[in-house]
Amino acid sequence: MSNDSSQTTKFPTGTLVFGLILIVVSLATLSRTFFHWSFDMPLLLIIVVAFAGVAMIISGLSAAGKHRQRDSEIPAPTDPNL
Repeated sequence: MSNDSSQTTKFPTGTLVFGLILIVVSLATLSRTFFHWSFDMPLLLIIVVAFAGVAMIISGLSAAGKHRQRDSEIPAPTDPNL
């Protein structure tokens, strides 16, 4: 097991997106209950999941771009005396 400081930790995008889905659905349900609004809940869920999918695709493309950029960089020397 190596503790390489050049290794970056991955951002938990899936967890963030899933949490945002839960927050949006719960806020929509609460607002529907408290303010007696009438809207189509299945349509709202479809829209929320579609936006979540787009957010995850953008996050994946961004991570791939960062990975490609990091691979093309020249690594730093490991000897501090150089």
